[in-house]
Amino acid sequence: MDAGLRIGCSSWTSDAWWGRIYPKEIRPGDRLALYSKVYDTVEVDSSYYRDPGSFLLHRWRTVTPENFVFTLKFPRDLMDIRKPLDTEKIHTFLKNVEALGPKLGALLLQFPPWVRPGKATKYLDSLLEILDPRFRYSIELRSAEWFSGSPWEDLRKRLSDRQVALAWSYLTYVEIPPELTSDFVYLRFIGDHSSIPAETHGEIRQDRTQEMRQWARRLQEVEDRTHARYVYFNNHFQGFAPESVNLFRKELGLPSLRYDLAMGPAPRSEGTLATKGA
Repeated sequence: MDAGLRIGCSSWTSDAWWGRIYPKEIRPGDRLALYSKVYDTVEVDSSYYRDPGSFLLHRWRTVTPENFVFTLKFPRDLMDIRKPLDTEKIHTFLKNVEALGPKLGALLLQFPPWVRPGKATKYLDSLLEILDPRFRYSIELRSAEWFSGSPWEDLRKRLSDRQVALAWSYLTYVEIPPELTSDFVYLRFIGDHSSIPAETHGEIRQDRTQEMRQWARRLQEVEDRTHARYVYFNNHFQGFAPESVNLFRKELGLPSLRYDLAMGPAPRSEGTLATKGA
């Protein structure tokens, strides 16, 4: 497989995976070690709600294989355009993620749909200006107003100048242009939380072959112009992210992953930490 391509799930803690990915008898803190037996990357969702801190990040680093890569969402309280930027907290978060060492792939700045061009543009400039340039960043914008006319031209130049990747996110309510603004791709299959609610997760609920085929083609088209391509699936996309990963791999001509292999015993050690909502 292309060493620059990594395909995984958006978190490793779905309740719907008990008995499908994880044995029901294991402790919650053992799930990451089992997940990383199958996948070589994960998108950490829990960091959107709170800074995990350097101790927990170092723990994640130690229980995963050498070639494993994490991407993390920026904490939402550090990206609230209604408040002044808290430079000290941003620098603290960036200092903490250093605990992942070479296992840190990229950091995702995810903004809600109500963040639109205008006041947010100036805020975005200020935020990007203070980010540590040692790390890779991707930005997800969910309002269609960003992707047409002068706001789109300005955004594209702003991200390209700073080598920040525009997240290629599959959302049912906005079309995000597959524009390459950095030397890596951050592709997210999010889907629709209302049509595939959490209580129905655990198996494929919708056929989204055409969508995956389209994005697979787009990903292949930029292979020669990128050093890394991170791809993540949410359960809400089709109902069961592990199987969505395999369906996407099929579109790329890659073999399926045996996610049932995670059902084996997890390596345990004293002080294993339970992690919630990753």
